[in-house]
Amino acid sequence: MSRFKYDITSRHIDFPGASEGRGANLSRIDYSEIRSGRGLLLAAMLGTGLGLPTLPYYSIGIFAPILAKTFGWSFANIFGGLGLVSVVLLFGGPLVGYFVDRFGPRRVAAISLCGLGISYMTLAFSTGSLIQYYASWFVIAVAGTGATIISFTRAVSSAFLVRRGLALGITLAGLGLFAFCVKPLAGWLIAVVGWRGAIIAIGLLPLVVGAPAILLGFPSAPTGSIGGQLRDAHSAAPITGLSVRGAVRTRAFWMLFLAFIPISLASLSPLPNMENILRSVRIGPQDTLALASLIGIMMVAGRLIGGWLIDRFWAPLVGAIFLCAGAVGCWVLSQHAVSYREAMFAMVLLGFSGGVEGDLMSYLVTRYIGFRSYGVIYGTLFGVFSIGGGFGPSLLGYIYDRTGSYTQIMSACALLLLFAAGVLINLGRYPNEVQALQTEERS
Repeated sequence: MSRFKYDITSRHIDFPGASEGRGANLSRIDYSEIRSGRGLLLAAMLGTGLGLPTLPYYSIGIFAPILAKTFGWSFANIFGGLGLVSVVLLFGGPLVGYFVDRFGPRRVAAISLCGLGISYMTLAFSTGSLIQYYASWFVIAVAGTGATIISFTRAVSSAFLVRRGLALGITLAGLGLFAFCVKPLAGWLIAVVGWRGAIIAIGLLPLVVGAPAILLGFPSAPTGSIGGQLRDAHSAAPITGLSVRGAVRTRAFWMLFLAFIPISLASLSPLPNMENILRSVRIGPQDTLALASLIGIMMVAGRLIGGWLIDRFWAPLVGAIFLCAGAVGCWVLSQHAVSYREAMFAMVLLGFSGGVEGDLMSYLVTRYIGFRSYGVIYGTLFGVFSIGGGFGPSLLGYIYDRTGSYTQIMSACALLLLFAAGVLINLGRYPNEVQALQTEERS
């Protein structure tokens, strides 16, 4: 417990070149930094909400019952498309991270958002052929790889210094906002123009909203000016950190690797299945829609509160607490029947838990690895993270198809979240200074 004495708060920031144990108290400019970067934050939030895997991930669950009824597909078949996306992200994530580090996130994200929107619309032309269906998903994955949080968190993390956690929370709140808005929007569109028209309308969003927002809000240079101004004001060194080779030799990298695989499986997998999970625990159709939408709002709250907290306290501890809350939510939904209030309680906990994972991963990479190879390192972790989120929904759908219940798999999700919380707690204290990382790499 002794190390928590030093790591529990990050209110004071150590700059490269400062003596050990001393930090610069920048609280007087905490929120002026957020205000100065509001255009970048708005663009990043919209990009995150309309990018990959958010747009297909949170919308496919709405169309799944219709596709199952129309074409006779199983839920495992339908959610299998997300597995294809995760495989592409696993191998493509580090490459995209390299391009983002090399050319900056603005160009990469804007082009990819356009490709994502066009490719997503091809799902509207499904004929009942699973080969055609999976081909659409493959194109979605390839075209949208640059429109992931690899690009958006790179832009935000390099631009914000003091309130990086809060800035990341605001950025990734776009995920929860989309999850909240897309369900009623898609329901209304399906009633007005049918499910095919609804898919086309949703596919237009990255084209007409996401890409223009990125082009207008992101700086043309690889990094934003906000963090640069702060660094100049405080005589900080240029962006530093470990190389890819140095990063993979650290204990922290492998601990992050070990933690985020179970997090992705247990935290993300239930979300596309949520409507069906709620029906399986005896929640009525109208209540199911309301509760499934609630989780999006709670994810927004979780991201904002989590981001605010990790700026002030030791981030692994904050993450562990949120993950334990998610474990309780999974346990509640593992019962054979729950009341409306119990289901609402589970949605709140799962929303908070699911709301912290993306900004927590980005924040921990910047604190334990640094910025030198952020795109490649984060892209690698995000690719691995996507495997659980991609194949997990199909696994849950398969188990439901075979057993007619989510009881066992939701109990397993609860245990996985508790395991991940334990791994985060053992990450250890932050390195005192980013330059110390480089010294360690050379030794």
